[in-house]
Amino acid sequence: MNSTMKIAAITILLFAVSITDIPIPDFPNLEVELVSEAHAILGVRRRTRRRTAVVAYSAGAASAASASAAAASSQQQAAAAQQQAAAAEQEAAAAKQQAAAAQQQLAASQTASGVPIGTVVQALPAGCKAVTVGNSQYQDCGGSFYKAAFQGNELIYVVVESPL
Repeated sequence: MNSTMKIAAITILLFAVSITDIPIPDFPNLEVELVSEAHAILGVRRRTRRRTAVVAYSAGAASAASASAAAASSQQQAAAAQQQAAAAEQEAAAAKQQAAAAQQQLAASQTASGVPIGTVVQALPAGCKAVTVGNSQYQDCGGSFYKAAFQGNELIYVVVESPL
């Protein structure tokens, strides 16, 4: 009889150990009491191993997720660099257009003799004629008009647009 009792006791213990891993649905009449010392619960060692494996798997998944996040971040940085390069190219093209427009304005501002407006000279070229328009006096030198001005104590002539 002792051997049958031992077999029954072992069977009951094995059954109790096996049902500790089965999740129990929430029943309103079933009360669960927490035990303060975990080593008093049957089957703790086996569950701890399983939890360790789950934690190790979770850590691996987290490192894989962080690696994929780093890859996505580097792709975003590459896209931002491409956008900056495109913006720089657009700015360079705009600067070229502005330079071309400035050259056209400079060419348009040159008088018939080819002297740009705003040029300052110390002496008038030969063959200039005095022209008075309003209360201002100009020097007409072959289609370029000069106006007398002072720079400090020195008399200079500045090329201006045609007052006529």
